[in-house]
Amino acid sequence: MDVRWFSLPRLILFFCGFTSVLSQRGFTICDLPGCDCIVKAASWKVVNCSLLDGQLVNFEETTIPKEALEIYITGGEEIIFAAKTFNALPGLTLIEIKRAGKIVMEKKSFYNINSSSLLIQIRNCDEIVIRTGAFEYVQCPVSTEIFDILYINIEQAAFSKLYNGTFKNVKKMRLQEKSFDFKNQGHIGRLGPVAVIIFDNVTIPEIPREVFLKPLASVSFHNSVIGDIHTDAFKAAEISSISIVGTVLNRIHEGAFTGRTLICDFKISKCNISKLQTRSIMAAVGNFTLSHSIITDIEPRAIMTTVAKVEIIGNQIFNFNTRGTVFNNWNKINIDDNIIKRLYPNFVEASAGPENEKLSFKGNEIYTTDEGALSFLSQLDDKFIIFDDNFFNQSCNCSIDEWVESITNNSQKVKLVMDTSFCPVDEFLSRCFSLPVGIINIQNFTEKTCVNFTVCEPYEGKTRVVDTTSKIFLPEDDSAKQSWLIFMITVVSLFILAILVTFIILLVRGGRWLKENGYFRNMHYANNELSNDDEGTIVTLDDNNERLKIPEDLTMEFLQVLSVRLDDPNTHQEAAEMIERLYDMFIVDDGYENNNRQEEEAHLYEELGNLNLQIPPPPYEEDKEVANGPRSILRLIEEKVNQQADDGESSKAKVSMMGVYSEPSDAKPISNLYDFLKDGGERTERRDSKDTMKSNGSTGSRPLPSTPKEAFDIEAGPSTKF
Repeated sequence: MDVRWFSLPRLILFFCGFTSVLSQRGFTICDLPGCDCIVKAASWKVVNCSLLDGQLVNFEETTIPKEALEIYITGGEEIIFAAKTFNALPGLTLIEIKRAGKIVMEKKSFYNINSSSLLIQIRNCDEIVIRTGAFEYVQCPVSTEIFDILYINIEQAAFSKLYNGTFKNVKKMRLQEKSFDFKNQGHIGRLGPVAVIIFDNVTIPEIPREVFLKPLASVSFHNSVIGDIHTDAFKAAEISSISIVGTVLNRIHEGAFTGRTLICDFKISKCNISKLQTRSIMAAVGNFTLSHSIITDIEPRAIMTTVAKVEIIGNQIFNFNTRGTVFNNWNKINIDDNIIKRLYPNFVEASAGPENEKLSFKGNEIYTTDEGALSFLSQLDDKFIIFDDNFFNQSCNCSIDEWVESITNNSQKVKLVMDTSFCPVDEFLSRCFSLPVGIINIQNFTEKTCVNFTVCEPYEGKTRVVDTTSKIFLPEDDSAKQSWLIFMITVVSLFILAILVTFIILLVRGGRWLKENGYFRNMHYANNELSNDDEGTIVTLDDNNERLKIPEDLTMEFLQVLSVRLDDPNTHQEAAEMIERLYDMFIVDDGYENNNRQEEEAHLYEELGNLNLQIPPPPYEEDKEVANGPRSILRLIEEKVNQQADDGESSKAKVSMMGVYSEPSDAKPISNLYDFLKDGGERTERRDSKDTMKSNGSTGSRPLPSTPKEAFDIEAGPSTKF
């Protein structure tokens, strides 16, 4: 490290911080940490500064050495050039600043520079502010090259003298009124104004009044975006050239190019312009070109000027209003190869005069033509007019000559239009005359189909191809409507789908709920086919608006009602089903659900198996009376009720539906059978005891208990509970 860096001035600057480090008199940029001043020749110096991120530097008067030739500054958070920072520097020719945060040029910061020329280059910075009078009393030509900036603000009369100003790749640029009002531009050269201002890829929200107030050699807007060009924006007495290319323009207001301005060459090309308002272009123009652009509206008298040569070529124009272009004292007018959606009456007005040479209207495609739209043909002699190869979207027909006369307002011009123009052939005419669906010459069509009344002859003549794929037929609002329609259809479809899904879910869940709550039970039961899910459900019988429900206790009175209904043909089927249901619930289920009975039967059949006897199945497996029909089943139920009444189980012959244990109804037959088996078994045992012991290998068979109940109790043991 150079030990000279530790000199007292540098240490003072270092400990005082980075903000306003050059505000102390006697210090120069050469004393700033990170800056070196190199002697280039004699005493002339080149300054190189590398500032730190976040460093703020305020340059003031006398901080720039008088011997400075070139200044290079890189980095820094904010750089401020105060008043008279560059005062009276005879040798300064270049200032280059890059990768800085914010640069502020205060009023008179470049005051009284008297070098031969000065070039200011600023690149890759965030923000630039040029105050009013920043270049006041500059004695030398000043050029600026400002590239890759996020934001620029140019205040009123910021440049006292500017010979070349280039602004490129600027995210946003704010121009205030009189931004380029030069106070000390000097004498105009032999060839006219010398100042050139270029905007390339710049976004300018608006160009206010009197921005371009002094004569200019050239103003160019390339590949830029401009909001509105306001009234008197271009008010300079003379602008040699204005070029607007590849730029989006929202609106050119009335008087934006004032009548006091002379523009030698005015070119608008490849632009997208929403609206040319009335009297927006009034300046006198030497050569005016409007080409290959998309224009939504050309209002009445939008272009109203004295012009030598006009070219309106290759544009797509939505609405070309009445007297949209008014030309006085013109030499040549070319309106060629345009696609015009609607052409209003007398869209161009060109006064006749001795200076007129040619007005050309050829190769245009017009889709809606109002009456009198081509009235300019009647204002000029045929020798001044070139009218050829135009397409009109008016279906070919035998009375098309009347339509041609209506759009020209002159019967003498009908032949000129029909001989040189084209109309479309629809499918009907195509089939009839073997014509391709497309465009044919109007005169050829009428001669073939209308004069001689020829029917369905092949067509031989001129044809033409037109471009219907232009943006003019696909405006942005139509695409927006289509997008909105698609969105609405999607939303409605989703809404309907959600309703269907919800309805299906409700059906499924509702069906399950109804099933679980017994609403979909099958009311028709067959013998011994009752499922567990149906147990405990209530079966009703509807007769004469009276509904019978299965009672919890079965009574003889209820059975008598069923008997009466069984005899009635109208209620026979329902009563039969009710009887079968009662039989399943009170006779079969009551026996099968009794666990004690099942265990008794198990022991009984075990003993019977030991005796090797052929025992018939239990009586509840097959009942002859049950098989004889509902009446027999009803009698069986009545006997069941009477038997329970005789046994004293209930004074009202009640049969419990809850499955409470009681001795089986067939216990008495089983007891008789048991006694018989016991007696027979004892005799058989005495007679064959010896053979039995030999065959079984035991001393004897197990004796039967005295009663069936004792048999069950012995088998179950003392720990069994019922």
